[in-house]
Amino acid sequence: MMIVSSQHYINDEIVESKKEQLIASGATYVVIPCWEIGEVNGEPMAIQMDGHHTLAAARELGLEIRYDFEDADDDLTGEDALEAHWMDGDYYNVETSDPAVEYFDLVF
Repeated sequence: MMIVSSQHYINDEIVESKKEQLIASGATYVVIPCWEIGEVNGEPMAIQMDGHHTLAAARELGLEIRYDFEDADDDLTGEDALEAHWMDGDYYNVETSDPAVEYFDLVF
C-alpha cells in the first residue's frame, strides 16, 4: 500500500523538540497514523494523517517507523479523500520522500 502526504512544510524547531522527546522517552520506534482511502489509479493507498514532524525526527534518529492504518473518519475514499485532505503541496510517497531535506518522490 502506498502512503502519501501533501504536507511539505516541516518546521526544524518542532523536529528538534520531537527528537528531544523521543530520546527522553527511550523510544525505539514511532507509530505514524494513516487513513486507508481505497484505490487510486489501481493502487491501494493511504494518507498520512498526522505525525509529519515526529516522522522527520525519527528518521534523523534512525528509529523504526511503523504505520497504523485506520478508516478515514469522514468516510471519503479515493480522489475525494485526496482532495479533501490536501495540505500545501503535491502528493508524495511518504516512504520514499524526506520533506525535512526537501526531497519529494511526487505521486501527483
